[in-house]
Amino acid sequence: MSNVRVFRRNDGSVGIRNHLFILPAVVCANQVAIDVARRNPKFKYIEHQHGCAQIGADLIQTQRVFSNLAIHPNAYASLFVGLGCEGIIAKNLYEDTKARTEKPLGFVSIQGSGGTLKAQSKVEMWLADREDEVPHVPQTEVDWGEIRIGLLMDQPFLENESRQVHRVIDSLLETGVSLVLSSDAERYVPHSFAHVNHIDHGDIARDQLSLMRAGSNGLETATGLTASGAHLIVHLASEPHAFGTPLLPVVRFSLSEASFGACPDDFDGRLLTDADVFDLINETREVIEGKPAVAESLGMDDFALYRIGPTV
Repeated sequence: MSNVRVFRRNDGSVGIRNHLFILPAVVCANQVAIDVARRNPKFKYIEHQHGCAQIGADLIQTQRVFSNLAIHPNAYASLFVGLGCEGIIAKNLYEDTKARTEKPLGFVSIQGSGGTLKAQSKVEMWLADREDEVPHVPQTEVDWGEIRIGLLMDQPFLENESRQVHRVIDSLLETGVSLVLSSDAERYVPHSFAHVNHIDHGDIARDQLSLMRAGSNGLETATGLTASGAHLIVHLASEPHAFGTPLLPVVRFSLSEASFGACPDDFDGRLLTDADVFDLINETREVIEGKPAVAESLGMDDFALYRIGPTV
């Protein structure tokens, strides 16, 4: 299969989008991100309830996911926003993440700036400088082997739907891409893989096929797949869905004629025959090269973080 056109980063990695990303490190910093993004809808952000009053495995997981989102391949630059008295020390998270990447990263503290409005002004100035840099990011043609795809699936599937899932996985692997599946889809791992690397939720995937610990619902799993470094998600759905993610496209194909007929505007296509598998691969290629997926066109920038234990 021919190459795909993408953006080359300074560290040699590639991205399929050039997002400028505002990442509140704590729930109390949400409003800064929300207000800036409302005035500048092209900027991406997440809204969440984490970063404070978390302990143990959940605190570690939140830090890991936030750090991996900040260095996501589809983000040209990311800006951490902290309050100044959070559970996750935002400045430390920023510094630890900066040590892992050549990507432009920034940090703004609300208390250190003198309040919310002054922090918003700093965020907007930093993003304006990065926006001037984005047009100069070089594009290049690369082999499909430099692309990583997260595969999200509804469970369980009917027998015919399961056959289509296997066909999609085989067809995607034939292109040379790397795949990240959620752990609840282990049954669909091709027999040709004698060993598959299991990774934690939101951990970086590095092998051609990885199994990531799933979240408790589709959106949580999509967040984890995003943090794993997937450039896009292919969602094989048996039910209607209406969610996307801020940093990567979700290419959603319906395995159910009834679901597609009921909500056609929420799908990129349907997956009922072998010919539809070919259409899915073609659609995936077009989205990689810049065509908006349906979820992107509808402005679906959703976020949900899987929680391991209770919040105190």
